[in-house]
Amino acid sequence: MTIADPALKIDGGDQKLTVDARQGKVAKVTLDDPSAELQLEYALGVTHGAWNSWWSISGDVNTSLFVVPSRRAGLIYGLETRWLSKDASPSPYVYNLVDRRTDGLPEDPVYNARQKDLAKVTATYRASGAAATGTPMAGLRDPDFPGSALIPLVGDITLPGTLIRYRTPGLTYESGLEVGTSLMFDGGRLAKRGETSEVWNAAVIGPSFLLPGGNRTGDKLTFSGVGLFSDGGAGRTGSDTAATGTATLTKDGKVLTTADLASCSIYEPQGCELRADLASGRGSYTLTASMRRQVPHSTLSTGVESVWTFPSAPTAKEQPLPLTAVRYSPVGLDDSNRAKPGSVTRLPVRIERNPGSAPVEAESVRLEMSVDDGANWRRIPVVRTGSGWSATVPNPSTAGFVSLRAVVTGTAGIGLTQTIIRAYAVG
Repeated sequence: MTIADPALKIDGGDQKLTVDARQGKVAKVTLDDPSAELQLEYALGVTHGAWNSWWSISGDVNTSLFVVPSRRAGLIYGLETRWLSKDASPSPYVYNLVDRRTDGLPEDPVYNARQKDLAKVTATYRASGAAATGTPMAGLRDPDFPGSALIPLVGDITLPGTLIRYRTPGLTYESGLEVGTSLMFDGGRLAKRGETSEVWNAAVIGPSFLLPGGNRTGDKLTFSGVGLFSDGGAGRTGSDTAATGTATLTKDGKVLTTADLASCSIYEPQGCELRADLASGRGSYTLTASMRRQVPHSTLSTGVESVWTFPSAPTAKEQPLPLTAVRYSPVGLDDSNRAKPGSVTRLPVRIERNPGSAPVEAESVRLEMSVDDGANWRRIPVVRTGSGWSATVPNPSTAGFVSLRAVVTGTAGIGLTQTIIRAYAVG
């Protein structure tokens, strides 16, 4: 391992730098859980202002890491390790332990982790009405160490399934789940000592706005369709590369442009965009994004469509489009996202908006349900509850699916009609 001194200046002429490796001290993490085993993959990094270096290291039982202590104001050191329970398959426990130090390389580069001092997260991973496996993922989200990324935690697990994750508190971790061709993740959560729980792959899977969805700069408009398949958890986004569809932009009823939406990947959004050159002047626009999927890993959200209406005029700088998404968190579904036939499902409703866009007051929210994949629709009463809304859905007496359609009317000519075919299952 080589560490450069960020304060070293080379201004011409020969210079000599001496590093005495004999001063190195073993850097390691210990854990008081005898059922857990250290994985021989490490992430090690140092950063100082705009300068940083990050290594991923794979080793064996003979691998040791050494640090030569050095005090340096503003220099940050980090060692990230992963531990798995060794007496179960797939492992129900995973530890993400990080030794993060400031102001130089530590004199005592040993982190003695204790389970009782860690953040414990019990994560439930649901199935979507079909037999499938999923890959839980996580990664340290630290701006000082940009090399850290989402990685699989324990390989594939059968859905539905549960995984208990322990983490060093005080740091932010990003979590995710890959199921077949779909990927969903959050924007990172600060780990706090104590116990919490999470549910992943929960209905209703549909549009979200954790990530920016579109903007206008001058007379150029851009829309991204990568966030149309997020699970129902707050602060999440998601995509499915198997979904296909189109995005269409009209102005005052006239079609301006259409773009194919396919292979939409959160990490390669350029292939899932609509771009348009707009005429100067103010106008009333309608943007429609419609996608469908038939995938072995899910029988839900087979069709997702959003139709946004909004006024727009040329902008002096980049301005987020006033787009919104209706998010649902049905209560009482089982771990396969199913309601019991003949039951009623309480349906909390919230609205997310495109990041950075101006808040828009929803003047009304109308909700409809269908039990025949959208051939017929029935209105459901909606009541205002705090910052959101709530409805009660009467489920059919036989096995099948419930589809949802929401019509949101906002101020200043802004509106949304959002349809999700097979939002959740019954039976």
